[in-house]
Order: sequence, then C-alpha cells, then structure tokens
Amino acid sequence: MIEELDTYDPLADKETLVLYLIQEGNKWVKISSDEPVVGTQLIPLLQMSHDSRPILKRKVTLGERLTYHVKQEGSPWNSYNVVPSEWVVVKVTHYEPSDLAELPDFRGITIAYCERQPLSPEEIERMSYEIISKVSVDSFGGDEDAYQRFLESEESHKYVRF
Repeated sequence: MIEELDTYDPLADKETLVLYLIQEGNKWVKISSDEPVVGTQLIPLLQMSHDSRPILKRKVTLGERLTYHVKQEGSPWNSYNVVPSEWVVVKVTHYEPSDLAELPDFRGITIAYCERQPLSPEEIERMSYEIISKVSVDSFGGDEDAYQRFLESEESHKYVRF
C-alpha cells in the first residue's frame, strides 16, 4: 500500500497577483473615473485581480476574454451583468519568488498580455449574462443557525428571493 504524503507548502495560503497588461509595450489605454484618485489617465494595465482559489485552479488561459461586472441598478437583489470586453489574453507569464521575503504578500505574479479583439453589438449581447448573488448554508460554513439568523435579517433581502 502506497501512502500519500502531504507536501508542506509555505505559500499555500498566499494569493496569486494577476496583472492583465496590453500586449504591445508602447500602447496605452485611457481610463476615466469620477473617483478623484483615478481621474483620467493613460495606463498599460487593463485589470488586476488577486486569485485565492486552490493552486491547481489558478490558471489564466490563452483566449480568455476579460469581462466587466456591471451592477444591476434598481434590482432588489445583488445582481450583476457580466459583459465581455474587447481584450483577449494572448500570452501568459508566471513568476514565483526564489526568496520568500522577496514577495511577502503573494505566492507569485501572473502577467497576462492582452490584445484588442473588438466584438459586434450582437456578439456582446450573446456573450453577456446575469449573476445573482446566492446565499446558502454553505456560505456560513455549514452553520445552520447562522444561516437562519441571516435569513431573518433585513440584509438577506438583498440576496434571497422570498
């Protein structure tokens, strides 16, 4: 009988930082926001995320299209439309620190280079979909009492259809 051994991974609880950059180094994208900190600026960074999924699921794939989550205004629940962007991943590079002190907050950094591949309005509509936040007993680590208290609270009305 072969016994499986657990390998100690000192970075198992650390997130992977994922940076989505424009493929061509001399290209910049103009972003604009009402937030005073952001304002209007030119940047090569399209999107940034922190991936805390299990290690084997932390994959950025070629051909992956970036999406935007747009909050559904006027909806009684926390719902979002997921809308495809015109940016597609064409190259992926992953870096892990050789020294744990080198990158203390992250397990590694993934850089996904993207290029613009515009979509027609029909393609955007076909690829868009809605997400409605769902809360279940699993959201409370299986604690049925905590889940029931949540259902009785006013906060639950944003998430649960009665």
